[in-house]
Amino acid sequence: MHIRQVLAICFVANMLVLASVPSVALAHERRALGAGNYDVVVGWDVEPAFVGEKNAASIRISKAGSNPAEPVTGVEKTLKVDIRQGAQTKTFDLRAVFGQPGYYVADIIPTRDGDYVWTFNGAIGDDKVAEKFDTADGKFNAVERATRLEFPIAAPDPAQVSSDIQSARSAAESAQTMALLGVAVGVIGFLAAAALWLTRPRKI
Repeated sequence: MHIRQVLAICFVANMLVLASVPSVALAHERRALGAGNYDVVVGWDVEPAFVGEKNAASIRISKAGSNPAEPVTGVEKTLKVDIRQGAQTKTFDLRAVFGQPGYYVADIIPTRDGDYVWTFNGAIGDDKVAEKFDTADGKFNAVERATRLEFPIAAPDPAQVSSDIQSARSAAESAQTMALLGVAVGVIGFLAAAALWLTRPRKI
């Protein structure tokens, strides 16, 4: 067998192996910030992200085009992240991760599944930053419910539990209000009866 035939067979075999490996979705988004001066990688610190599990919005910052990557330090002092889910937004501080220069996280426990929007505001070095990252773009993952992993008994949905508690409180408050009204009506009736008894015509 000629060497070219051997190489061709090896090439085809490698292609078949690669084709048989399931594709893996990128869990982090890569982008250039600060007028192209910095390369960043953004995504959840722990993938996949689950409701009720401690996680963090992460950003890794290095000087653009550096190889190996040259981390940018001290950014926790100048950059924050606004995290929005639905109609609610909260600003989080970033902290530098020990032992990983250029890697910053904003600790969060997601309490609702679905898409999240992160907007990094502030500065990296001398460059102003106001950059939005959205899980809906598909470049990093939305938050999932952990139901498919829970065993042997699935935990109740926190949102449903909160709704049930609120409903119970509303029902209790309504019952208390009705009870107070009943007491008030009873007191008024007693006072009216007493007034009638006191003002009744008396026999001489």
